[in-house]
Amino acid sequence: MLKINLKQGKFPLFLLPFFPENLEITQGISKELHRLNPEAVALVLPPFIKEKWLSAVKTLPTITTLEINYQDGSLEYLIVSPLCPLAEASRYALEYKKDLFFIDVPCQEEGSFEIDKFLSPYFLPAMGYQTYTQTLVSGWGNQGVIPEVRIKERYIANKVAQLAKEGLVAVVLPYAFVLGVLKALENPDNLCFFPQKQHVEINLYRLHIQSIREILSEPGFFQQFYEENRERVAEDPSFWIERVFLWEEVLKKAITKFKDETGTEFSPKDLKVLGQFLRNYLLIKGAFFPELFDLIVAARGVGGDEFAFWVWEMATAYELKKEGIAYPEIKLSPEELNLPVKRLRLFRKVKNIRAGLRFLKKFTSREERKTFAQKFSGKTICSFPPEDIVVETFGKKASEKGLKVITENLRKIEPFISSLKDGLDIRETIRNWVFKETIYIKEDPQTNAKIGSLVIIFEEDPDPVSGEEKYPWNFTWHGEHDQESDMAFYATDPKEKVIGPGIARAKYGGFMLTYPPKRVYDIWTDPLFSLAENKAERLLLAAIDYSLEKYVLYIAKKPPSTFAKNWAYRQGKKVIFLPIGSFSKNLLEKIRIFHVLEGAHVRKYAHKFINK
Repeated sequence: MLKINLKQGKFPLFLLPFFPENLEITQGISKELHRLNPEAVALVLPPFIKEKWLSAVKTLPTITTLEINYQDGSLEYLIVSPLCPLAEASRYALEYKKDLFFIDVPCQEEGSFEIDKFLSPYFLPAMGYQTYTQTLVSGWGNQGVIPEVRIKERYIANKVAQLAKEGLVAVVLPYAFVLGVLKALENPDNLCFFPQKQHVEINLYRLHIQSIREILSEPGFFQQFYEENRERVAEDPSFWIERVFLWEEVLKKAITKFKDETGTEFSPKDLKVLGQFLRNYLLIKGAFFPELFDLIVAARGVGGDEFAFWVWEMATAYELKKEGIAYPEIKLSPEELNLPVKRLRLFRKVKNIRAGLRFLKKFTSREERKTFAQKFSGKTICSFPPEDIVVETFGKKASEKGLKVITENLRKIEPFISSLKDGLDIRETIRNWVFKETIYIKEDPQTNAKIGSLVIIFEEDPDPVSGEEKYPWNFTWHGEHDQESDMAFYATDPKEKVIGPGIARAKYGGFMLTYPPKRVYDIWTDPLFSLAENKAERLLLAAIDYSLEKYVLYIAKKPPSTFAKNWAYRQGKKVIFLPIGSFSKNLLEKIRIFHVLEGAHVRKYAHKFINK
């Protein structure tokens, strides 16, 4: 805010400059208007749009646009949104019954003054609106910026000088006009300008949701959050809506939606990588805070195109509207408004065309869902065959990976003497060449090792920190034929998510596979495994006990316990550990979600409800 005492003015004049549609600036102007309590508010808008402008302001929170058709055929669009500083000043004047003046004139510019925003508005909440504005304007003065006074600025200065004689006035104007207006106000006696009468046609439209997502300077989530907290911003001088907080909320919503849609859950490590990626990206750009584009790029770097899409979706969503608005809808693109555009193409996962022709059946009402849920008893259940194939295939691929570990552990490396055996060991040769100048060879073991059982642990249960049980369903079932393994698992309760008649969805916390089938008793009631510390260890003990081969593969975040390894040793077996991070996250989430069918007859129509 800039306070000006005019020579001929009875009252001081307050300039409230702004950058278009900015979260921090709009909050600052709102707070200053409530603190100053001026008798009148002057907006740098032409008088001939006053009626339509006020109509648009009164329709907020519905976002609208004024289409101004000039006589020469040119078009201009004014967006009226919650974070527009001019709209916020107009709402203040209407709510508190203040005089509202429109003091701009459309004309051909005599030149443009490019302002240097050397002090980001992001620092405004910490500095305060007055200090920020004074610092910014004085900084331009220190740089020797003396612009030519343009017609607009002469006209604005003339109007505000007249208004200041009648009472305390707050003038809301762009920062680009401040220096010119201040210079014009130095000689108020010479200010005389009569604008030509404008012949225009003005139309008022509701803005299409796609345009809201694309053309607003501040994303829709920011606009909605400000609108919902507008009164608190105005009334509490210490309350500021922080940009970083809003971005965190966007990420939380995107992560939740991404998990609901794909089943993929981000770990604390993933979020740490996201933060590091974003920090480094901003350092390269030389920016203090991220824009939406920066956040989407960082999200794509960590979670792929699908996660980046949901960040964009959550950030640009705007759901507020005023009922009974009869204005027609308009769809505007950034190109039509000559806005700078950054393009980023995101490729979401989609089904092929033929798969897309098959529509999944869904419940028509909540009552229907409750009815199916009540009928799902879970007494007679079977699996969904396509998912069995996925799990068995994963088991075979993981076993092959485990066998490579066994081979690497048994491989012999020795200096070359007379025979190359199984070939050169390049890595060992290079490592010792400088000191010994010796060639090393390798001898691969002739082993018939096989993996007898496999255990994969997605999450320990109960939670080792909170003690909470997230996967209450403990179950053992047998393979239906010689190509399937016996399985024991702990998972979420399928009755909580019934998706069709006799069809329920669940999520593995961990499972054990052992081959050949039809040998495993219920491991969850077997007292032999009651020494296990948790469910994950119980699965591993059972896998060791039921394995007909020497090796058992264990896939988890943490290595097996010493107790489990000793258990295997006493039975002449060995546990091979593979970190779960060595497998694709998408693949793991694909096998983690499974469906339970209430009887074999459900398999005839289950595909209509399960999207696989």
